Amino acid sequence: MSHQKFYSKAHFYDLLFRFKDLAKENQTLIDLYQKLNDKMPASFLDIAAGPASNAIEMSKRGITSTAMDYSQEMVDYGLMRAKEEGATISYFQGDMRDFRSPKPVDLAAIFMISTSYLLTNDDMLQHLKSMASNLNPQGIYVLEMPHPIDLFAVGKHTLAQWEEKWEETWQERWEEYWEHQDGDTKVSLQWGEEADPFDPITQIRTVTARLKYQTPEETGEIVDHSAQREYTYQEMKLLIQISGVFELCCALGNWNTAIPFSNAKESSRMILVLRKL
Repeated sequence: MSHQKFYSKAHFYDLLFRFKDLAKENQTLIDLYQKLNDKMPASFLDIAAGPASNAIEMSKRGITSTAMDYSQEMVDYGLMRAKEEGATISYFQGDMRDFRSPKPVDLAAIFMISTSYLLTNDDMLQHLKSMASNLNPQGIYVLEMPHPIDLFAVGKHTLAQWEEKWEETWQERWEEYWEHQDGDTKVSLQWGEEADPFDPITQIRTVTARLKYQTPEETGEIVDHSAQREYTYQEMKLLIQISGVFELCCALGNWNTAIPFSNAKESSRMILVLRKL
């Protein structure tokens, strides 16, 4: 479904994304649930979970946690990580367009850019309906998505109000690079290349992922390509409405309930907060 060669290297993926502030993300999720439902969530589902880091952190808070991912390698790795950290989670392999969790949950979330692998409006609608079927009454689903300014980056000269915000990153928007070292293991990732094609009609970009790794046992490089869809806020509002299974309660611009989704500098993401109808 998505960059499978890259995601099969679960340990290296985990190292690359250790920068995530899991406690902050999860606390924001809990705060949102409490605000909307006047109680603590008892259960959590981490969609497209990768190494299941958020599910593991939620489990340590005493919240029954489940994870789902398309990659069996990620499922196996996430279960291993949970055992190492003394956490108890359920983890199953599944397609986010149509899946069944072992039990319905109170709270669910999908992080980073995982929604971009839902390439069509029908894919997104299927996903929303499937997600709703796995939530308890008044369940909350939170989607972290790229800010639409990423999609409209081609209009730099007409978006002067954002120029300062993107001054250093605009030219490299599609060539993000970072690296991590853990002991004698080195890993780096270039996500996207300048030549990656983008179709403005479908809003689909074919994204190149270039993973390099070096350990005492092996050195290698994986180059993987996958289509990714970019969504706008207005599209998502309409798709949520058409789905008939969720209401859009609010939108945040970051993992902070005090930062609304906007064009302000501090609003770097599009985080949609949905409640099951």
